[in-house]
Amino acid sequence: MRTKLAAVAAAVVLAACGGGSGPGNQAPAVAFTSMVNFGDSLSDVGTYKVGTVAALGGGKFTVNGPTARNWTEWIAADIKVAAPCPAQTGLLPNIPGLVGAPVVQNTSCSSYAQGSSRVSGIFAPNSATLQAAPFNQQTLGMTATPLTQQMASHLARHGGAYSGTELVTVMAGGNDIFMNVGGVGAAGGGGAAAVGAAIAAGWSSSVQAAVAAGGPAAVQAAATAAVTSMGAAGAELAGLIKTQIIAKGAKYVVVVNLPDVSQTPFAMSTDAQTRGLVNQMVTTFNGQLAAGLSGVAGVVMVDAYTQGRDQTANPAQYSLSNVTTPACSTTSPANPLQGSSLGCTAASTIAGDVSAYLYADSVHPSPYGNQLLAQFVAVQMAKAGWL
Repeated sequence: MRTKLAAVAAAVVLAACGGGSGPGNQAPAVAFTSMVNFGDSLSDVGTYKVGTVAALGGGKFTVNGPTARNWTEWIAADIKVAAPCPAQTGLLPNIPGLVGAPVVQNTSCSSYAQGSSRVSGIFAPNSATLQAAPFNQQTLGMTATPLTQQMASHLARHGGAYSGTELVTVMAGGNDIFMNVGGVGAAGGGGAAAVGAAIAAGWSSSVQAAVAAGGPAAVQAAATAAVTSMGAAGAELAGLIKTQIIAKGAKYVVVVNLPDVSQTPFAMSTDAQTRGLVNQMVTTFNGQLAAGLSGVAGVVMVDAYTQGRDQTANPAQYSLSNVTTPACSTTSPANPLQGSSLGCTAASTIAGDVSAYLYADSVHPSPYGNQLLAQFVAVQMAKAGWL
């Protein structure tokens, strides 16, 4: 079924290009020379594939295996450039028994996307920045380099400019969602925990003071701050794309908006009010991102939000067998990372055939989910005359 779907997607791409180019053996319409990726775990090709994670056979945020690709790797194959490799590797855990590795810069690689990265915030899920005071958390120690720094690093490595023959991809915002959700969740209890979560989310001192008191008013203040924060992050990302990518010479930029996080297994485990707030945060981010990039030449916007909602509503049309249950087991001894797709392989999935599941874990797509996203991206590139 999936082979048939891939063939259909390829046919759509070819039709959009007038039959002249697209995936497969045909050359793309644009002679791309390389690929540059900015983002978070959804685009990470192996930043944390070290130590214990590597020993488990993990390293990507999906069901890891010899043929497992994330969406950026599929697109690299489509445009006939080298497979993306991580611009930085390393993991700095403070969890007993978990082995990491020092941070290493790989200057020949140009996939800067890192699991847990935010648009600009330095406090992120499982990040090393949460290990120090005042948070003092035990975390996986992800470097979680924000996109502001990812983009600056690429420019520093390449003389402050793009050649104009790269395909640049940008996809981020998910970890901004998670940190804001954490802030809202802690607000009701008030006290130091609420203030700490507000600081980690990146909220102002006035909001920190409001949530310190706890109670319903604190929750309302936190919810308002969360939506406002996501709108600011979307606008900021649009500005970065214009000033740090397009203005620096890039001519081909694919920007993928936030999928509907409110329909992930993570969000579906919460109450309806939380899911509604998450959806509002996502749509606010996406709205500001789209508004900021409207009419900008050289940018192809990919609406993963709408596409993902259609997959959830009509799974059979995409040959999806399950759109609600994670493929990775949370109890398998083969993955001590509590079901995280970062350490998930075929040895640590749930029983049965999970090859057509949409989700690997509570928020990350399976290999098939990544393939579906890549096919959708390819169609949008073809419509723009790039494939």
